[in-house]
Amino acid sequence: MSLHAKLIITAVSLANGLFVLEMLRKRRLTESYSLLWFLVIAAILCATWMERFLLSVTKFFGAVVPVSALTLLSLVFVLIMLIFFSMKISRLEWRIKELAQQVALRDAGEPAGDDR
Repeated sequence: MSLHAKLIITAVSLANGLFVLEMLRKRRLTESYSLLWFLVIAAILCATWMERFLLSVTKFFGAVVPVSALTLLSLVFVLIMLIFFSMKISRLEWRIKELAQQVALRDAGEPAGDDR
């Protein structure tokens, strides 16, 4: 991989790190998710700058160039995150449904005209 490509990947990764830090500071992202993203950024930087590791990964996947291996790893990560967040959303949907049913049952048991 060329030095130019490495520098671009590093710059984008560091910009993402700053973005995650800002989201954490504004409390739009929890600490656990921030830690996950920082680990991903660190893995990307290590894979970018460790030639031997990147060549091993490229050979393992049968890719022609290291950038293809990084792209494949990125795609796999995105797919895993999509599944993870789909599971989270499903769990939240079930919880909201349960809470809505509990509120409906509670409201059904109160006398009519009792507006609080």
